[in-house]
Amino acid sequence: MTDRDVSRVAEALQRWVAQTANQRIHGTTGRKPANVFEQTDRAALLPLPAARYEPVLWKQALVHRDSHVEFGRRLYSVPWRFIGKQVWIRATPDSVHVLCDDVRIATHARRSKGGPRSTLAGHLPEHRAELGQRSRAYWEERAAAIDPDVLEYVRRVFDQDDALSMLRPVQAIVTHLEKFPPERAVAACRRADYYGAYRYDTVKRILVQGLDLQPLPISVVPDSDRPTGTYRFARRLSELLAQPSESTDDPH
Repeated sequence: MTDRDVSRVAEALQRWVAQTANQRIHGTTGRKPANVFEQTDRAALLPLPAARYEPVLWKQALVHRDSHVEFGRRLYSVPWRFIGKQVWIRATPDSVHVLCDDVRIATHARRSKGGPRSTLAGHLPEHRAELGQRSRAYWEERAAAIDPDVLEYVRRVFDQDDALSMLRPVQAIVTHLEKFPPERAVAACRRADYYGAYRYDTVKRILVQGLDLQPLPISVVPDSDRPTGTYRFARRLSELLAQPSESTDDPH
């Protein structure tokens, strides 16, 4: 059935209701439905609302340490003093409101073109306000300043999710690695990458437990020169012998 056919059926149905169904005598009331409507029902009707009805979605959420809440695979900022609190998100097709104790604390446009997060600078502490505006390129540059292997790991973290921004975990990973000597940062990234772990808590656990100081269960290559870009985690036999024995600890 085409759209034209549907329109014709709708018009025919309206004519039948107005000219037939509403004009014949009702079997129970003994009156015409059209007369009952004009004499009784019409006076009881209220005017339509001035604005169209908007469907509303509610969701409870936790304010994360970066002053954002997550809704619909996007991140929305709230004032930093609410970090760690449970809040309610009230979302319409056009807006997102965040409420705490029945008080609205943040308002965002829901369908923004600003990417996977909406951040208002005034919501962040003064010393962190600039972090919300920094891009993937910025954090890759900081990772590269530590070591190219750290940069490669950070890029893998970014590539884990194309829909939801990975800036938050990358920011945590890079700023944490910057507190350690470059050789430990590199070793931690290599171990995390070896096990396919691309989370901040895994990188942190590796460093806390000193697992970065232990060799990986990797292939041994000769001491002679090896092709560039091959055996990225492999070590020469002399390097491996200089390391302590491998622990069975796993960062997972």
